[in-house]
Amino acid sequence: MGRKPTKPSLKIPSFFKVLVGDFSQRLCIPPAFMDHVNGRLPPKCTLRDPRGDCWTVGLEVRGDRFFFHEGWQRFVKDHSLEIANVLVFDYDGKSKFDVAVYDPIGSEKELEPAKKRRGNQARVKEEIIELDTEEPDEDSEEDARMSNIRKRKSLKSGKRIARTDGGKETSNAPILFRSKHLCFIRAMKKNRYRLNIPKELAVAKGLIRKTSVRVEDPNGISWDVKLRLDEKEHNGGRLLMTKGWSECCQANNISLGDTMVFELVNVMRGGMKMHIFRGNSYVVLDASCVKY
Repeated sequence: MGRKPTKPSLKIPSFFKVLVGDFSQRLCIPPAFMDHVNGRLPPKCTLRDPRGDCWTVGLEVRGDRFFFHEGWQRFVKDHSLEIANVLVFDYDGKSKFDVAVYDPIGSEKELEPAKKRRGNQARVKEEIIELDTEEPDEDSEEDARMSNIRKRKSLKSGKRIARTDGGKETSNAPILFRSKHLCFIRAMKKNRYRLNIPKELAVAKGLIRKTSVRVEDPNGISWDVKLRLDEKEHNGGRLLMTKGWSECCQANNISLGDTMVFELVNVMRGGMKMHIFRGNSYVVLDASCVKY
């Protein structure tokens, strides 16, 4: 007597990602997984962590690649994701992914209790940051240099300088940042000795050929920061801010998790203006910004 055939089990589509490089802004979905789902995912997906908390992320298409983009930055911050963490995504076949996070040695990462969130994508903080930074002219450069020297002396003498960022912790609601200049965003990682500049911006605006850049902090103090091109193939030819960046971080009390927006206010002379958002701020560049 023949054995009764059994129904094949339905396998849950899944994939895993090892976090490397600049994963904080977007995450590439493996092409093999997209082939498995016939290239079909909804424009908005839900990521659910082991605690049952959910985040909405948008799908971005670049050429033949698919990325988690809008909302992904918030997921990264809320889970304190780091280089070499491993994420496993189980897809329900509709619009939801169950996500498990593992540390580099294979142990499931302990997640902190979730804070109350008010719709991580739908709401924007009422106070919109809108800047109209003027290009510095040659006549004002000497005055700016002398002012910069005086401010640095004040820091060394222990005198307090007013903080233009207010020094306050921000809410979980996104902060909309507007500017007429080229901008890019970076979150403070463990390494305070270097910071990478987006390669596309560095190439497009000639920074790739410069040896240094001048960074103006929220107090109006300028810092000369050295640039170094990391030409290692696995790093993709990153342009790094190196010597001088650590001193800038220390003077401005930039801590792990702080977010920085850099405006290229004077591209020809390698001038940047830095804005600091404390704590787990979620900063979004307005669509009118020229951003990288």
